[in-house]
Amino acid sequence: MLWQRLRVLTSLSSALIVLLALGSQSRLCSAATIAYGDLGPVAPGVMFTDISESSGTDAVPLHGPPDAFAVGLDFDPSSFSAAANGGNEDITEGQVNFTIMGTVDGPNIVGIGTINLFESGDYSLVGGGTAATQALAGAIIHAAVTQIDGVNVAPIDLTPVNASVGFNLAANSGTVQPWSLGLSLNVGGQLAARGVPFLAGATKVEVVIDNQLIALSQPDSLAFIAKKEFRIDVDEEFIPEPSTALLGGLALCGIGLAMRRRG
Repeated sequence: MLWQRLRVLTSLSSALIVLLALGSQSRLCSAATIAYGDLGPVAPGVMFTDISESSGTDAVPLHGPPDAFAVGLDFDPSSFSAAANGGNEDITEGQVNFTIMGTVDGPNIVGIGTINLFESGDYSLVGGGTAATQALAGAIIHAAVTQIDGVNVAPIDLTPVNASVGFNLAANSGTVQPWSLGLSLNVGGQLAARGVPFLAGATKVEVVIDNQLIALSQPDSLAFIAKKEFRIDVDEEFIPEPSTALLGGLALCGIGLAMRRRG
């Protein structure tokens, strides 16, 4: 009898260990990070480094590997979604990290002016219910400047910017309905507002973008929302070498003199 009890206890302990291991693996999977490395430089001279994505709720990838273009990063999410039905709710959170670096080549400096985010997708809200059945999307950009005009500086934390959209069953019912949102973080403007001196501006900016999709349902309803496009654009400020700027100024002066003579 004692041997049988020990055998049962041993089996239960083994099962518990397996369950704990599976739960631990699930949490590790949700909290995992995928590194995409560096992309660029893209004209006129912007580099994206240490690109990665992570999630605190779901397995990654959610955004997927990015492509670089002039000037920005383009992601094509294929599994970034939230779905709920029968009174349940679901939230999917995804985070993208990267550093933007402007080229510093002697007197030629490319500064980071504005960081723009655009994302879009579709949602569905169907069934019987009220405005409590919802599909929501939101994003926030955090950024810190760590280099100005090619000179390293103590991190300057910029004021975050955020945006969100929301739809409910009472006012926005339907299937495969489009949604989109956009937001911009003015790096140069924030530096100027703080009285930080610069020529071209920030040449190294560490960026964190956090995204959330939320689906809320009721007993007889279904809510679904998915992200299909995620794009980052960077407006840059270019300071040419003095000789180029001088030639440009002389050309403008020549045009001005010619116009006066004709007058």
